[in-house]
Amino acid sequence: MTSVSGSLAFQLGKLGQAATAGFADRLAPLGLRPRHCGVLELLAGGGRGQLDLARTLDVTPSVVVDMLDELEALHAVRRTRDTGDRRRQIVELTPEGRELRLEAARLAHEVDAELLGHLGAEQLATLRLLLGQAYAPWRR
Repeated sequence: MTSVSGSLAFQLGKLGQAATAGFADRLAPLGLRPRHCGVLELLAGGGRGQLDLARTLDVTPSVVVDMLDELEALHAVRRTRDTGDRRRQIVELTPEGRELRLEAARLAHEVDAELLGHLGAEQLATLRLLLGQAYAPWRR
């Protein structure tokens, strides 16, 4: 290959930009941004500590605090002190947060359909499999 635009890294980056922009546009009326969705997904399994969220999302604790402040303003999450360790904040989804998570998932699937709707079911299954395999070594 002699061009950057012919590389998979470039092409995946462009697809990622389109997906992120489309998703962000759809989330905006809800007061959400794509970065909030990772937090909502992690909390769907139950309450977690703020530091655990930062580690899992691979962001600094201050970034998590900012995201949680924004989600708290939407009444999507609540923070409480851990009764076993008063220095630790436990974050959990509220009923509003569970609804926002479901709506965000619906919107994400709309973006999927817009970007990839021209592919057949078998092609989509293959794409999901290959992307999962390609990303596996990068997961922490």
